[in-house]
Amino acid sequence: MVVNIISMIMLVIPPAITSESSWTSPDVRIVEEWNLNVMDLIDPAYTHLGTVYSVESEEGFEWHTVLVDQNYVLQLEGDIVVDRIPYSGDIWRMTFSPDCQYLLGYCSSDEKLILFDLAESTVKSIPLFSSGMELPGNPLIRVTNDGTILLKHYTYLRMYNSDFNCILSRDNFSWGHAFVGLSDAGDRFYTTTYDSLRAYDIQGNLMWNSELHERADEFHISRDGTYIISNNNHNLQVIKSTDCDQIARIEFEEQTSNPVFSESESLIAVGYWTHPQITPLRPINSFGVRTVSLQNGSYELTSHFQAPNSISEPGMPHSLRCHSISNSGYLLGMLAYDRPNIFARLVLLSADMKIIWLSTSISQGSFRFIDTYGKFRSDNSGFWYFDGERIHSCLIEGR
Repeated sequence: MVVNIISMIMLVIPPAITSESSWTSPDVRIVEEWNLNVMDLIDPAYTHLGTVYSVESEEGFEWHTVLVDQNYVLQLEGDIVVDRIPYSGDIWRMTFSPDCQYLLGYCSSDEKLILFDLAESTVKSIPLFSSGMELPGNPLIRVTNDGTILLKHYTYLRMYNSDFNCILSRDNFSWGHAFVGLSDAGDRFYTTTYDSLRAYDIQGNLMWNSELHERADEFHISRDGTYIISNNNHNLQVIKSTDCDQIARIEFEEQTSNPVFSESESLIAVGYWTHPQITPLRPINSFGVRTVSLQNGSYELTSHFQAPNSISEPGMPHSLRCHSISNSGYLLGMLAYDRPNIFARLVLLSADMKIIWLSTSISQGSFRFIDTYGKFRSDNSGFWYFDGERIHSCLIEGR
């Protein structure tokens, strides 16, 4: 199905967009519940800080934060440290399970995998190449919600359970071009060739091979693994992960990048940019965001934000990267500037694509969180963001 535009909103961004100071629309109040300087707690492990995710209980809503120090993994509820897990090893690369119960790390100096069960406060490790083979480079690692581990290095493929018992072993396995993702349940994984998308079961058997209409540059899997997005700058496909049925194929005149799902999978946001003419340098003329909603079993393009055609002027941002979209349509993104100074700011858009909040200039140095600089609460009433030094928890209130 090719999706057509059903509504479009063209908006003027506020004068404060040229500043490096914060700005809030008169229509809303952004209330900061707390903020936390992570550098007061940890010495980041190889520039990685960890992740923040939401926790809901009978007591209410709370942000849960995982910070990775050189010698400890810290867990926080709000701004309070509730657990500290010691470990030994140089975590050069790490990845979290989708529900953040497991943290999987790759230690480069002693060539081992290290698995943290954050719920049980336990640590387990295994030599990376137990057969004694020595291969240069860095492996691809993933971990699911049940602790299933995927390890891929050249044609060497291994899968382990959470006790590091091997459940799949292949020494001559080629899946094509690139890895796409591992299902939350750990029962299948997805890869791509230059013109198709593939699904494999836990034994590495091909389940399906779906031809792509266009060569895709990006792939993204929804939170529960139900849908896969493929994006090739001008065409976005939404595919069911179980049987590769195409839910929607969306054509754009602009170049698009970095699509993101809402938690409920009912909305997709994708950034875009345009060029004034075809030239070797092709300077960007304008940029914006499009949102797509799931209606009656199919996706439809519903709203559109475009920055004015003056981004070449000093002090104006030149791009917007989508980080998170809420179930009600709020969008959190990052504006990038490069003249006269190189910096970035977070921007909050309302469901009708109005800018309602701009952060101060944030640090985009070597310290970073995995995946994103911010995310919404599942009840849509607030969000967290990271400014390069501090985590901020904020509520969105109307006036």
